[in-house]
Parts: sequence; structure tokens; C-alpha cells
Amino acid sequence: MSIIKKFAFLLLLSGHVALASADYADGMRYYEQQEYRQALQEFGDAARNGDADAQYMLGRLNEAGNGTTQNFVQAHKWYNLAAARGHRHAAEARDALAERMTSEQIARAQQAARGWQPEEAPSSQATPQSRPDIETLTDRQGVAEIQRELNRLGYDAGPVDGAMGSRTRNAIRQYQADMDIDRNGRASSDLLKRLRQTEKEEVAAPSEPQPDASPRVALQENFSDGDYRRNPSWTVLSGDFEVDENGLRSIVETQRATSRNSRGLSSDRPEEIGLAMLELILDQTGNARQDEVPTPVEPAKIFVNAPVDNAFRMELELASRQQPGSLELGLFQDNRPDGTGYRLVYSAGSRPGLSLVRLISGSPEIVARHDGRLDLEDGRFHSIVWTRDENGQMEVQVDGRRLLRVQDNSLRDPFEGFVLANQGGDYTLRQVQLQDH
Repeated sequence: MSIIKKFAFLLLLSGHVALASADYADGMRYYEQQEYRQALQEFGDAARNGDADAQYMLGRLNEAGNGTTQNFVQAHKWYNLAAARGHRHAAEARDALAERMTSEQIARAQQAARGWQPEEAPSSQATPQSRPDIETLTDRQGVAEIQRELNRLGYDAGPVDGAMGSRTRNAIRQYQADMDIDRNGRASSDLLKRLRQTEKEEVAAPSEPQPDASPRVALQENFSDGDYRRNPSWTVLSGDFEVDENGLRSIVETQRATSRNSRGLSSDRPEEIGLAMLELILDQTGNARQDEVPTPVEPAKIFVNAPVDNAFRMELELASRQQPGSLELGLFQDNRPDGTGYRLVYSAGSRPGLSLVRLISGSPEIVARHDGRLDLEDGRFHSIVWTRDENGQMEVQVDGRRLLRVQDNSLRDPFEGFVLANQGGDYTLRQVQLQDH
């Protein structure tokens, strides 16, 4: 009778593995056809059953933003899990991605990996019995069990082969450090007992997240170091920027456009999106004439990666020195500074003075505007506070006066960074702070 039970268990197990393999094969077929959403679903089914190849592919999809919003935390988690199961490329991909992440993102990814558990097989009756008694294990079997437990908790112990290598020792030391016990890196029966108990304690009484004492700051910059290229590193897309005693400065000369009939929006030509946004604003308010749109010789654009939640608070100090002109600043998604996001557009010397624009796939749409002029060219710095809550309610204040208030739920994903574009004029950004709200 025991032989029949074992045979039945093997059939169930092999069927479960075959199902996961089928999901992975389907996922690869969709992936090769660039049908990324379907691939994401198939890989997800296989990955949740512990398929290392599928976990690795989920990492790639999340890192690239294919079929889903780009998410470095999820990508790192899946790479980490795949590496723990011996995937030969996952550890390298994880480490390369970590260089592009903040320490807070890495910590979140590691915590997510440690809390992850594979889904149970269709019949889980044999699962408790699949753990052999510690007293009956040989030394090699004991090491293999420790490797299995470490991997299930998200530590990279390498293949479950019973070989005590450097990866296993490092994983043990990391676990011991997290548990605040002696970091000797040794495999022992006491360690295995603790590993199993740790899992039971986490399942029985998961710790509740502690509320943050203060919101997480994604970006804090005042250019006091005199260099925008480091700490944090800003990237210039076009034009010229410099840091002087007042902050980050950009000057773009403008000329009057003589014709706008041929201009159109194209995501393939991001240098024209900003000017087209200004034209859209003027068109919708009836304040545009063909000879009145200031056209920059070349816009000056700069961005910085600063991942922040969909609900955010932005505070900045800005000075403007000439009219006419146009300045855009805002947040972008999908790791594309010229792509989807929200832009706050200041039109120096024009009406409306301030507009909030939603940009999706190169197509702008005004969601709110302040119809009056907003003349900031008085030789002073002005405070701008822009907030968005979890319900999509946005407010913009200039020097403590609320000018814009609107609710828009078209964009629900987190943002990846801050972008500033000088479409004409002389502007200085003295400081900017961006945080979760």
C-alpha cells in the first residue's frame, strides 16, 4: 500500500512539473511573438510553481517594462528567486539591475523574495512528509535540506546538491545576520531546525508593516555641490545646462513661428512634443496667432531618475527672467522622459499662465489650467507645490496660492523620474524635493 501511495505522489508531482513546463513553453512562444502580456501570464503561472526559467523571464519582462509597467523591485525579486534555484544568468542580471536601483528599492526587493513561497501542488497531503526528520539525515543530506530552506526563504544558496560551497556559506551568513545570531557560516542540525521554525513563524504570525515616521523622499536636490552630473546624476537630453550660485540654469533663445499648419505630434520626434503642447494650450484658449508662438532654436531638456509612488508631493523653487517663453516640468513613467506622464507647463507672458497636461504615447491633453497670466519675471524665486493623492486628486500652488485643482485617474502606475524642459526662456531651478504622498 505504501508503494502505491508513493507512486501516486510521484504522478501528482510529475504532473505538476509538466504543467509548469507547459506554461513556460507557452510563455516563450508568446515572448518570441512579442505578445508580452500573454507571455507575462504564462511565465507567472510557471514561476509561482518554482520554475527558475520562468522566474528569470519575469525578471526580464519587469525590468524592460514589456507587458507590464517597468518595475525594478519585481524584476530584482524574480531574478533573485531564479538565482536561488540555480539559473545560470539570473544572479548576473540581478546584480547588474541593482546598480540602477536605490538602496531602498533593493531592500524592498529582497524582502519580497524572502516572503515569497511557491504554490502548493494539486495535492498537498504529502507536503509535510516531504521534509525528512533531521536525525535521520546524513551530512550531505543535511546540507541539501539547509540549501532548500534557504532558497525557499529567498537566500541564494545555489543548487540543492548537498555540496557546501561559497554560495551556501554566504547564504547561511546572510541568514544568520538577519536573525542576529552568530555568523559562522556553518551547516548544522540546529541551523536547519531554526530555518524550519522561521518559516513556520512567518506563516503563523506574519509581522505587520510598521507605519513610516515620515514619507519616503525620492529626490532631494539643491545643486549645492555645483555639479548636476552626480549625487544624484541628471542626464541632459538636449540643449545646455549649468550650475551657478543660484542653482540649475538654462537659457534658450526663442524666435516667432511663421507657420504652424504642418506641425503634428509624433512620439518618434520627442523634441517637438513640448512645442506642440504649448500650441495646444494656446489653441484651446483662443489666444494663439500664427506669428505668436515662441519657437526655440533647440529645447533644453534634462531628467533624473527618481522612482516615486503614484501619489506624490513635489516642492520646488524656480526663477524666470524673460518673456515670452515656456517651461515644462513633471513626472514620467516607463523609464521614458519624453513619454507618458504629467507635465506642468508655465507660459511666460501668455494666457493661460499655467497648465497641467497629461501626456500618453506622445499625445497631450490639458486636464487643468489657470486662465490668467502668471508673470514670474520679477527677479525673485517662486515656490511651486504640486501634490497628488491616492484618489488622483491634484493641486498646484504657486507662492502659497492654489491655482490648479483637478482629479485625473488616467495614470495609476508609479512614476520613474522628474523631467524639466526649457522650450524658450531663461530659468533657474534652485531646489526640488519629490516624495511619496
